[in-house]
Amino acid sequence: MAEPVSVPHDVAPQSPWRSLVSNALVVGVAGGFASALNLGVTIGISRLLVPTRYAAYGQMVGVFFIVAISGSALGVAVVRRAGFYVVRGDHSLTTQWQQQLHVRVIRAACVAAVVAAPLSIPLASWLGHRSWLAVWLTILSGLTFAVLSVDRALLQARQRYGVLAQNFVFEGVVRTVFTLIGVTQGVTGYAVGLLLAELLTRAHAYRLVRLRADKGADVELSHTGITQELLVALATLALMATLQFLDVFVIGHNNARGAGSYTAISQIAKILVYGAVILGSFLLPEAVLASRKGAEAVRQLALVLGFVAVAAVGFITLAAVAAAPTVSHVFGSRYSHASSSLEVLVLAMVALSVSTILVTFLLGDGARWPTAWIALCVAVGVWWVNGAGGHWHLTALRDLEVQVAVLFGLIIATALRLRGHWRTVVSR
Repeated sequence: MAEPVSVPHDVAPQSPWRSLVSNALVVGVAGGFASALNLGVTIGISRLLVPTRYAAYGQMVGVFFIVAISGSALGVAVVRRAGFYVVRGDHSLTTQWQQQLHVRVIRAACVAAVVAAPLSIPLASWLGHRSWLAVWLTILSGLTFAVLSVDRALLQARQRYGVLAQNFVFEGVVRTVFTLIGVTQGVTGYAVGLLLAELLTRAHAYRLVRLRADKGADVELSHTGITQELLVALATLALMATLQFLDVFVIGHNNARGAGSYTAISQIAKILVYGAVILGSFLLPEAVLASRKGAEAVRQLALVLGFVAVAAVGFITLAAVAAAPTVSHVFGSRYSHASSSLEVLVLAMVALSVSTILVTFLLGDGARWPTAWIALCVAVGVWWVNGAGGHWHLTALRDLEVQVAVLFGLIIATALRLRGHWRTVVSR
């Protein structure tokens, strides 16, 4: 006889504002701490490497985030599907599904690692004759992060924000230690350190998930696939990652000698986007679980956008009144040549940060068509930003124009989504 379906205690039907703020702060503070450590690593590396090698480091960071954020699509798909089981409250079904999922994901990651090896050679050449080994190891780090995203997604789906925060802090610490040690051996050494850090972080997250099947359980799985959810999220987040590092790649391709200075201001501006991605770890499961219950995570969306707005005001003010001193103090005077473009680039990243939040909300809510708008903007954006010819300020200006266009479409998509929900509520 089937056991009655019940909702676990850790999935609250409707969280009050105080609980929402608390959960968001736990994730935000832990993620912010990890990001601060990563920024410290970036600053330290800028002082260890000459500008040309620092530009290569910046490109490796871009390669990692494109693979890793694309891998985060897997996390979106897992949260979407896990929400189905979590809301049902059937432990046996959930555990069996999780175990099968882990096996499939690890197999896919191994295949991708083999395929990536030969592809790293032409990619390294296009980036400016970089080390193919460094590129391949960086891709492996991104694939490891993709597997890590599955474990984090399972924690998110259960709203276990405390242990999720622990994993963020753990990643920040081990990445700081291993990448700083590795970079003393050059960019390839940095890639080795990054890979080791991600492997350790994944092992830590897997322990937190604690997969334990019921002995003798014989249950029939339904709705096991994540392919459709994965393809939509993969396409969307891969495009968002491209938007995040489009200007850096174009500068490195068109102006290799001046790429180091632009990479420095880019690292400062992109802190906003990293923060938005971290806050998305809270917003995504909230949006998914609300959607599964026929509701909308409007309060959660407003809360996260409020956090981003506060941070954006601070960064815009800093870039407007002290761009050159900030870059010189943080990275050194040899990287300050592009500091006059910092304010424009910060504005571009503010737009991208809001876009990141809206995309997270829309994916969690099950929206699909905004992906087509982002794809169009990326296609036009590559051509438009590349037309700047590697000039720092013109590249930043064109990047801002692309990011504003993306944000405009996503605001419309979100408004339409919420309007449809409010009409349904009113009709009831």
